[in-house]
Amino acid sequence: MRRILAPVMTLDQELMARSIHSHSPRIDATMQAASTIANNGKPWFAIAALLARQPGAPRRAAVRGILSVVASSALANVAFKLTIPRGRPDHAMLPPHRRRITPPRTSSFPSGHAAIAAAFATGVALESPALGLAVAPLAATVAYSRVHNGVHWPSDVIVGSLVGIGVAFATRRWWAPQPPPGPARTTPGDAPALPDGDGLLILANTESGSTDHDQRALIASLLPAARILDLPLGGTTSNTLDNVRHLIAEHEPLAVGALGGDGTVRTVASAIARTGRPLAVFAGGTLDHFALDIGTPTAEPTAHAVATGQSQRLDTASAQVDDDATYLFLNTASLGTYSAALQARRKWEKHLGKWIPLALGMIRALAAADPLELTLNGERMRARTIFIGNGTYHPTDRIPVARTAITGSTLDIRIIRADYPLSYTRALYAVITGTLRTSPIHQHLTLPELHITLASRAPLALDGDPISETHQLRIRANPCDLTVYAPTT
Repeated sequence: MRRILAPVMTLDQELMARSIHSHSPRIDATMQAASTIANNGKPWFAIAALLARQPGAPRRAAVRGILSVVASSALANVAFKLTIPRGRPDHAMLPPHRRRITPPRTSSFPSGHAAIAAAFATGVALESPALGLAVAPLAATVAYSRVHNGVHWPSDVIVGSLVGIGVAFATRRWWAPQPPPGPARTTPGDAPALPDGDGLLILANTESGSTDHDQRALIASLLPAARILDLPLGGTTSNTLDNVRHLIAEHEPLAVGALGGDGTVRTVASAIARTGRPLAVFAGGTLDHFALDIGTPTAEPTAHAVATGQSQRLDTASAQVDDDATYLFLNTASLGTYSAALQARRKWEKHLGKWIPLALGMIRALAAADPLELTLNGERMRARTIFIGNGTYHPTDRIPVARTAITGSTLDIRIIRADYPLSYTRALYAVITGTLRTSPIHQHLTLPELHITLASRAPLALDGDPISETHQLRIRANPCDLTVYAPTT
C-alpha cells in the first residue's frame, strides 16, 4: 500500500512546497478568511437561505444544496476520517504569518471543507447551472484555502471535492432534478381573443404569496380593459366558491382570470366549470404548479394568450366525498401523512409561515399516524400515503417532480404500502436508493377513476390544501373539461 501511495505523497509534497513558497499578503489574507468563514458550513447555509426566498429553481437549488452538504459532511467527516487515519502537513513549514489557522486533530483525509463546498455547488448546479456557476468560485476558494493554510494535503482536497460532487449527484437517485421548464401536453382550445383584456374579469386573492400591487399594475398595463377585483373570500371553501359564482353571474364576463396560487386557481376553475368560460391563470402564489405546467409562469405569456386567443383544453379531476360534496382539483389529491401535515400548516402558518409548520407536521404525522386501512377499487390494503395526480407525472421510480401531460383521462396514482414487514424502513430505503419502481412497498397505477373506502375517516388534501376528512372517496378524471389561456407552442 505504501508503494502505491508513494507517488501521491511525493506529488502532495511538491504541490505543498509550491504553495508554501508563494508570497502574496492579499492571497494569504483571503485564504485565511475563506477557511475561517467556511467552518461548520456557514456560507452554504447563508446562501441557501437567500436562494430559498425565491420560488422555483433557486428554492430547489437551496434544498438540494443543503441536502448534499449534510450527506457529504457525514461521509467525509465521520465515515472516512474515522476509518482512514492520515497525518496533517507539518505546520512549521509555513511562514509564521500563515499559521493562524490551527490544524484540527482529526484525520487529514479527506478535506471536509472541500467536500461540503463541492457538494453545495454541485447540488445547486443540478437545479440551476447559472446559480451553480456563481457559487463555484467561492467553493473553489474554500477548497484551495485548506492547502494554502497548511491544514490539508492537496490529495485530501481533491478526494474531498470528489466525495462532495458524488454525493450531490447521488441525490438524483431519490429526488430527480426538475426538467427544463416547459408546458405539459394538452389539447388546443378555442377561447376567444380579448384584445386589451376587454371582457376579462380577474379575481385576485389578497392572501396569496405574491399578489401585490406591483403585479396588479403589471397586469393592468398588459390588459388595460380587464377588470381586476378582490377574490370574495368566505369563511369556508364552499362559501368562497358561492361568492365567486355570484360575482361572475353579476358581471357576466366572457372569460375569468385567477391571480393567486394553486388554491385560488382551483376555486375559480370550479366556479366556471361547465359554463364554457375560459380561464386565464396569473401566477401569484408560493409554488404555482398549475401555472408552470401550462406554460404561464409570469403575467406576460398569459396576457399575450388572452389578447391573441391562444388556449388549451385540458383535463380536470373531481373528488366526491362521502357521496356528498364534489370538489374539483387541477394538480393533486392526497390521503395520509401529507394531508395531516397540511392541516398543521393551516393552523400555524399565520404565525410561522408555510414551510416550518409543514415540515414539523410531516415529522409529527410520520411518527404518530397509523397506516390507512382501506379498500381501493375492491382491493384491501394498508397504506401510509396515497398520491393522486391529475394527468401524468415524472419520474415513475422516484418522488414525482414534474407533470408531462394534462390530457388522456388519466389519474397518476402512487401508493406507499404499509402491509409488508418493515414497510416504513423499506419505503425509506427505496426512496433514498431510487428503487421505488421495483419495490413492493410502492404501487403505481394509472386509471381514469378510483373508489376508496377507508376503515376510519382520514384527511383529504386537494392541490396542497386540506379540504375535509373522508370515509368514502370517488375520484375521476374529467377529459378536456377546462379551457385555459396559454401558449399553444
